[in-house]
Amino acid sequence: MDKISQLPDDLLIKVLSLVPTKDVVAMRVLSKRWMSLWTLVPRLIFGDYPEEDDDREEDDAKDNENDNCRNLSQFVYGTLLLHRAPVLERFHLNRVSGCSASDIDLWVRIAVDRFVRDLKIRFFPEYGIIRLPSTLFRCETLETLELRKVIISEVPSRVSFQSLKTFRLLFVKYADEESFVRLISDCPLLQDLVVETCHDDNVVTFTINVPSLEKFSIRNTLQDLETENDVFVLHYHSLKQLTIVDYFGELKLLGNNMPQLIEANLLSVSCHANVLESFSHLKRISLCLPEEVQYPTGIVLTQLVCLEICSCESNWTNMFVSVLQHSPKLKVLKLVRNHSVTEDRNVFWIQPSCVPQCLLYHLKTFEWRDYEGAEVEKEVAIYILKNASRLVTATIYYPDSFELERKLHMFKELEVVSRGSKSCELRMG
Repeated sequence: MDKISQLPDDLLIKVLSLVPTKDVVAMRVLSKRWMSLWTLVPRLIFGDYPEEDDDREEDDAKDNENDNCRNLSQFVYGTLLLHRAPVLERFHLNRVSGCSASDIDLWVRIAVDRFVRDLKIRFFPEYGIIRLPSTLFRCETLETLELRKVIISEVPSRVSFQSLKTFRLLFVKYADEESFVRLISDCPLLQDLVVETCHDDNVVTFTINVPSLEKFSIRNTLQDLETENDVFVLHYHSLKQLTIVDYFGELKLLGNNMPQLIEANLLSVSCHANVLESFSHLKRISLCLPEEVQYPTGIVLTQLVCLEICSCESNWTNMFVSVLQHSPKLKVLKLVRNHSVTEDRNVFWIQPSCVPQCLLYHLKTFEWRDYEGAEVEKEVAIYILKNASRLVTATIYYPDSFELERKLHMFKELEVVSRGSKSCELRMG
């Protein structure tokens, strides 16, 4: 007898919970014991194709999706018919564009009856119109809910997610603005909310008033569609982390000061958002901002200890210097390149007239990822090494495509530079 078969049922069920559902069901033929065990697995994930498939050409994606969905409904029905787990820890319906609204309604009802804790409904590539069962909107066990490319035809007047902690609304289309408000209106334990906007979502002003909310992410990433100028009215309460990704459109953020906010991630945020003006209490910030965005006058980040700046924009050095000059207690500095750059961009480095206070007294860690050794990059790196008098480690990471000999040559160029901190260790990542 093999060692796996000697394991107790409880442990085997935990092992099977880590295996894709289609493989778990296929394993029932191994033995009579496996035939009954798979029906007790508390996690069911359907349509779990690789995420990178999202990048396929749209026509190919549609053809493949039609092929996949022909058997998906039958597979889900067959699995649920035999499934006997009293509690569903996870129930995911991925890429269900070929499934009918009535099918999805029934499957969600079954999941709610099984005290589902983590529910995901994802349509791909097309949007799907669904009428979610009323029992879902009163589900007391649900802790995580994700809806992707869903058209919600109706939201009841009273919604109560008493246990919900994570809510992801990705490219969702609502009946109206009030539908969105009702969805998040009674979530007393909600900590993490993600809203990804889309064209024709029927919402211009997103109002978020959730006292328990600690993490909030706003995303506007659909470049092939004309996007409305969305407005987010955010009541901050206990908010500690804010992420804004706005590649297209004119997203505006309205609200009062954020005294408890300690971390922010801002990517391509339009200058109309004016979010930097509310960040005086931040401890960590990640920035990748378009050229027209200027650092707000008179704002000092007195609590900031960790700064990450993306170097993909032509004027990244201007924002870099401005933040350094207004972050007197900065301890960790990271330079990254998260996006591709154009060959014709012109980056200039103007050395500050006086050394920022954080370099003289507080900066201890410096990292630079995808360092290519361009003249401006070299000047910035040398400036940091020469002036950071308390620096402990400086780590330089080079692009993976660079040959080792080239990396060593660029590293030696920095290694010979005199350093402001005698205890600074220069490393090659």
